[in-house]
Amino acid sequence: MKVSERMYPEEAGGEPAPAGGMRTGITKNLEALIPLILIIIIAAFLGHKFGLWTIPFLGGTEQVQVLVIGQPSVDLLADLDNQRDLVYYRVKDASDLDAAPQEQLAQYDLVLLDQHLGATPYDKSVSRTLGEALENYVRTGGKMIVVMDSGIFRSGGIYGTGVAADVIGWKATFGDIIPVECDLGPNDIPTCKQPIMTTGKIYRLDYDHPIMEGIEIAPADPRYGPLSMITFDVKPIGSQVAYIKHIATASNYPAIVEKKLLIGKVIYFNYDPAMTPGIWQNTLEYLR
Repeated sequence: MKVSERMYPEEAGGEPAPAGGMRTGITKNLEALIPLILIIIIAAFLGHKFGLWTIPFLGGTEQVQVLVIGQPSVDLLADLDNQRDLVYYRVKDASDLDAAPQEQLAQYDLVLLDQHLGATPYDKSVSRTLGEALENYVRTGGKMIVVMDSGIFRSGGIYGTGVAADVIGWKATFGDIIPVECDLGPNDIPTCKQPIMTTGKIYRLDYDHPIMEGIEIAPADPRYGPLSMITFDVKPIGSQVAYIKHIATASNYPAIVEKKLLIGKVIYFNYDPAMTPGIWQNTLEYLR
């Protein structure tokens, strides 16, 4: 009897295709795509977080954690109290933040620097370490609002005033993150140290900006007279959102100026924001 010969795969001219070969190929392709998908998701989330774009389902309803440095007007604090669904805030003096300022600032989504009611230069000052920490906070994605002449002095000095005599304005303390500059005015007095009492209205300048959405002029109702406010003849170096126009002389002053960094923002108000609650609430929503 002739024994049948067994044919091995090697003798048939090659190896057979492994079982499930197509599924293995698909799995490998998916595994290669996973890192790319994760990168896209993370980039989308970070862009939403830092305000580069908006993802509707990530809007959220959590309160914005706000650190108030200084002492805003009673009206502005009352407005913040009325916005408890939107913000949770704490008020601290600038000196309270001299210890580990970066660690303290990191706990907040938004910083409001409002010292404009301070009676002495020291009341409107921040230390060098706090100024540097605020600059770093904004450059790494933080959001900040500065009101009027807040932060124009640096704490320290030897003349009994509690401030450095050779520093006035914002640049020496905060770098270039503040949207306005303090120039020398008449008699060599810096413009941020010369309050101007003016009576006028606030006009929209940037028609696409969310802060002025639905607001062309304030006050809008003709039954209300013009606003009596204190302002400063500072120089805008950021993007003007709105301006103040004196009702009689037609003199103009910047009202709201914004500076956008790579991922952070600073908004400057050249008047007490409590005078325009609609604009103020739009600002909180914009920086949320």
